[in-house]
Amino acid sequence: MDDEDGERLYIGHHAVFDDDSELVVINWQAPVATRFYEATHEDPCGLRLKRTFQCKGNTILDFDDLVLAQVTADIAELETFDGPGDALLAELESNRTGSMNDIVRTIQAAQFDIIRAPMDQLLVVQGGPGTGKTAIALHRVSWLLFNHREQLSAQDILIVGPNPTFTRYTRLVLPSLGDTSVEQLDIHQLHPPVRRGRSEAPEVARLKGDARMAGLVLRGLYGRVGLPDDQRTVRLDFAGQKVALDADRITGLIARCQSTAGTYTERRQLLRQLLTELVFDSASERLADELRRGPQKLRPALDPVMDRLWPSLTAPAFLRELLGSRDRLIAAAGDEFTAREVAQLHRRAADKVSEEHWSDADLAVLDEVEHLVNAVPARFSHIVVDEAQDLSPMQLRAVARRSSNGSFTIVGDIAQSTGLWARDDWHEVVRHIPNSLPQDLQSLRYGYRVPRQVFELAAQLLPVAAPDVQAPQVVREGPAEPEIHRTNSEDRAAQAVSVAMKHASHGRSVAIICPASCRDEVEEELRARDVAWRAASAGELGPGINLVSPQEAKGLEFDSVVVVEPEDIVAEDARGHRLLYVALTRTTRYLDIVCVSSPLGLPDAPEVEDPRSAGAGPLAPDPAVADDQEPAEADDPWGPVLRELLGELQAPTVEVSPNGRADPTPEVRPSAPMPQGKASERIVNLAAEEVATLLRDTVSPKLWASVMSRVGDLLNDQP
Repeated sequence: MDDEDGERLYIGHHAVFDDDSELVVINWQAPVATRFYEATHEDPCGLRLKRTFQCKGNTILDFDDLVLAQVTADIAELETFDGPGDALLAELESNRTGSMNDIVRTIQAAQFDIIRAPMDQLLVVQGGPGTGKTAIALHRVSWLLFNHREQLSAQDILIVGPNPTFTRYTRLVLPSLGDTSVEQLDIHQLHPPVRRGRSEAPEVARLKGDARMAGLVLRGLYGRVGLPDDQRTVRLDFAGQKVALDADRITGLIARCQSTAGTYTERRQLLRQLLTELVFDSASERLADELRRGPQKLRPALDPVMDRLWPSLTAPAFLRELLGSRDRLIAAAGDEFTAREVAQLHRRAADKVSEEHWSDADLAVLDEVEHLVNAVPARFSHIVVDEAQDLSPMQLRAVARRSSNGSFTIVGDIAQSTGLWARDDWHEVVRHIPNSLPQDLQSLRYGYRVPRQVFELAAQLLPVAAPDVQAPQVVREGPAEPEIHRTNSEDRAAQAVSVAMKHASHGRSVAIICPASCRDEVEEELRARDVAWRAASAGELGPGINLVSPQEAKGLEFDSVVVVEPEDIVAEDARGHRLLYVALTRTTRYLDIVCVSSPLGLPDAPEVEDPRSAGAGPLAPDPAVADDQEPAEADDPWGPVLRELLGELQAPTVEVSPNGRADPTPEVRPSAPMPQGKASERIVNLAAEEVATLLRDTVSPKLWASVMSRVGDLLNDQP
């Protein structure tokens, strides 16, 4: 950035010093770098120019200048200037590879305000599809670590995602910014170690997510404590003598322990101590003397009594016994649960606690019990919760108890809130996170990822899906209009796989997003064609074809998306139109819809019209365009790697002086031509890598030899 006084500063991922220990590149998190992100035409912050470099390794490929005074003159017709710059749009045009890229060089002023917001608050970031909310949250973590490093370390921060796929997808962002030890977990990892895999009816899963479950397990736990009502004396056998303990005195000790602060285990230890003292008081003088000489000898005699009065419990053992006993459930339910709800919670327990299988809905309840029994350490000074709009009250409690101070960044989109705990307002989420810190809700105005053509189609769902949510302003054009492929149920899977393979053949990451009703037929078609593909359910995402459910798609992005049978997606969820809205907005470039019925799951809505020919009726593939013909703005068929090489052979370079500083007024000139032999060798290697990558991502390994043989035949047949 150049300020109005002529000073020039360079900003990057990390601070860079020259051989004389002079700072030549400033860390983007440093306060002095703030002006680069905040400067607009309305408030230039003392800057004349912002220059954004595009680099690969140590080579500058290109740069983009933003002269703020010129911007003021050029955008007089716009309401304000905080939309995307050329650098951001270029970033969005790059292929997605299954891992989220950082956006340091493209952070806009409004985003940067959220990134550097004060830490001592509960910050909610509402953002529609493609507004960058996840990237902003992760960059906020990096910014906080840099600017609060005296009080905050990477081990003090927790990032919670909705599922393992999402966590793997975002795991590379923070290391790319230099932050390597931040703990990233999915919401289903917050529990004691147990065997998972139990299926659960939706109504039971919702019940177990209800905040009332916290009261039920609390009453159930302490319902295990105490003497039977008819027992008046407790006897201990010690050294051949019996010691009688008065039941009323024991009841008083138990009441004292229950009123003392602490966990179930800590209170149990206190009771053991008090009972030991009571034994000393009640024993004969000879026995008391013997106890003083070897107090540890009392333990075998006291253990059975302790197990009756205040049993030692683990969270899995207690919850297994509670859910397996109708009587205990009824006693713990109190007035907060109906008889029908108690019946829903009751289940037959496994013979052993080690053999018990637990559902996803059980996990947050287990965490609640673990906290009551042993206390879950509140060791995190800042917690980020992504896709928080779908978490149950019990899951939110599990997250909240890990915070030491109430500092949170919560991100999501109410319009994408689906599942058993779909919400219409953020207050329904934050009320389950007890907090004394200030609360702030920030909304992201601009959508950067989803192409305008795609979002305009998806936005038709918003009046039904989320009428109170304001849609983001989409600022990016896509390479093509969405295509709707009408078919019949017999050919639906074949059509979806064909479209996906076409996109994958051009080096794009592809998601086939299909409802459960179509999953088997799509998998069968993929196997029948020997197509290489990844399943999001197994945490596998990457280049080529990915098979994703609408629920798994949330928060992910792909170059191309093929949505199968929208009407069935709508039918899968009580907020099915929101689920379809999620599915349609996962693409950064191309969208295809394969369907027998309505492409938007809106049976009463007018048919979607083909934007290429107004008034031509339902949108269908243009018969004038052959299946293998690409739109005018399609990728170079050689793919991104070879294009990059060809651009390197032809593009200008920016000279950098030996001390590492770019010349303040760099001379841009064509690079020297690469020697022919070296260039040919590199082209051969890169072309081979491109072909190998394409094969690996789209074709089963057993067909590779056949494909390469056929490629040779096709090349020999060329004129």
